[in-house]
Parts: sequence; C-alpha cells; structure tokens
Amino acid sequence: MSGTIQCSPGSSGDRKTSHLRPSGQEKVYKQAHKVVLVMVDDDEDDCILVEAALKDACFNCTFRCVQDGLQIMEYLKRSGQYRDAKSAPYPDLILLDLNLPRMNGREVLAHLKTNPHYRSIPVIVLTTSASIEDVKICYDLGANSYIIKEAHFDGLVTSIKTLKDYWLDVATLPPKNQT
Repeated sequence: MSGTIQCSPGSSGDRKTSHLRPSGQEKVYKQAHKVVLVMVDDDEDDCILVEAALKDACFNCTFRCVQDGLQIMEYLKRSGQYRDAKSAPYPDLILLDLNLPRMNGREVLAHLKTNPHYRSIPVIVLTTSASIEDVKICYDLGANSYIIKEAHFDGLVTSIKTLKDYWLDVATLPPKNQT
C-alpha cells in the first residue's frame, strides 16, 4: 500500500482520519467545477427526457446533446459549430446511444477509447438495446458502463440519479485533457 491512514478516537468515539501520500503525488480533489455531461443521441425526445431527469438529479451539471457520432467528434475537436468553448464545454462524461446516423455508437466508442486525447473520458452507453452481444461489444471496446434506457420517465429519472450518484459523488473523474 502506498499511503497510510491514521485513525485516532475522538472525544465522542468518532474516528478522525488523515490521508498521507508519498511525496511527489498530487492530491485528488472531487469536482469543484460544474460537471459537463454530453449526450450523443439522435432522438431529440430522449435528450429532452435525460435533460429533465438531470435537472431533478444534478444541480451542478451542465448538459449538452449532440445528434450523431460525427458531431461528438467535432464537439471534442472544437470544430464546426462547436468552436466556442463556452457553448461547447469539454465533457467530464459522455452518454452514448448505440444506434446513431453517420457514425454509430460502437464506432464512436472505438474511436474514443483508442485515441489518447479522449480515452480517459468515461463513456456510459445509454441505449434501448438489451442485447447481450451489444453489452459485450461495448465493454470490449472500453465502455465504462452500460445502461438500458427506461421506457418511463420515473425509471429514467431513477437511472440518471443513480448514474449521477456514482459518477459524480462516489467516483473521482479524471482531469480534463482538453487538447
């Protein structure tokens, strides 16, 4: 183990902890900035529903939706209609549908996870496909999670809240590359 935890009983029996780390290592801080989620989905209704679910689940989130695989690549490269960093902030998380026009979700995932500039961005596949083959392919390509879209809004809100709780409150996201 590279670090140690020192515990000492407090006056009420609670434990105080301090984390020590070896010299030369930076401390990891939880997200202090607005977290940016970018959804790649050609179904405008799905984008609207996820945005509404995020409003219920995440107060510190910025949400953007792009319509297909080529648009997410333009978004990440800051080209075309996505040149402005303020209107197209770099994502902390990508929500990816599989069935997309022009460049499908599997192709996008393969490109993101093999490109050193993008591979550290967590990609959560959010799709209607319950196919075990799709699940296997996506994890083989490097998906960080696979979530089947709920048919009802309440179920979608629950899924998005769970996603938010894990990825934004429990997990530590990688620093943004932004190159």
